[in-house]
Amino acid sequence: MISLQGKVAVVTGGASGIGAATVKMMIDLGAQVVIADVDEESSAALEKALGHTGNIAACRTDILIEDDIRGMIDFAVDRFGGLDILHNNAGIPRTIAPDAEVTGLTVEMWNKTIAGHVTSAMLGCKYAIPKMIARGGGAIVNTSSSSALAATVDLVAYGVAKSGLHALTREVAATYGRDNIRCNAVVPGAVMTERGRKTLPPDIFQLFATETPLPRLAEPEDIASVAVFLASDAAGMVTGQALTVDGGMMTKLPYWLPKMRASRGTAFDESTYGYEAPD
Repeated sequence: MISLQGKVAVVTGGASGIGAATVKMMIDLGAQVVIADVDEESSAALEKALGHTGNIAACRTDILIEDDIRGMIDFAVDRFGGLDILHNNAGIPRTIAPDAEVTGLTVEMWNKTIAGHVTSAMLGCKYAIPKMIARGGGAIVNTSSSSALAATVDLVAYGVAKSGLHALTREVAATYGRDNIRCNAVVPGAVMTERGRKTLPPDIFQLFATETPLPRLAEPEDIASVAVFLASDAAGMVTGQALTVDGGMMTKLPYWLPKMRASRGTAFDESTYGYEAPD
């Protein structure tokens, strides 16, 4: 049984998607949780929905601003008395930090993407670790991406940033293990978030589904459950690891699975994969 009773957690990007699913699970398991998100409206709605527990608070946080990151940690300590868990989950959308192939990248695009996906996590660790040491230890979970494991061609800065996040994870785990601080990364593949359903075209989801060995695409709760496990004492001997949660997408030779399915008459079927095209 996993319990977070008595734990204080900060979840960046906690107002929606994987972050919101993580917040809900942590609350259910007894934690006190700070939603750190730039989206104040969604944060307030989630806080209101779960506010009956008395264990949740929202803190507006822009992960591109160092003072905001330091502030969210101080907010958690002031509100709940300490810090045990940090989930560096927030990233920066391509609408704010466009990406491209190497020859199409500008320094501004590169720097903003790195800042939003790896510098922000570094700063979260920087300010969280002293507070965790004061509590006798803690757990940090970084949300990565399968783009850290294989090239995506036109998401160069993003892939480099997520690869760097894996290195950061190992460095923190190795440096602060003696302080009883664990650091791990959860590595999602395709996830059916609300934002993704609205912004990605149906053929992209069809491609993801075709390339996934398991018979459905991941929901935010699938990633959140692994993040919560890594944050809990149940993972007490797990540190410095990047745990892939992608339905097996990265375990096979490219393009082989759809060909094998087609040869057996089991090609892509929307109902099998739990995919519904947006209206």
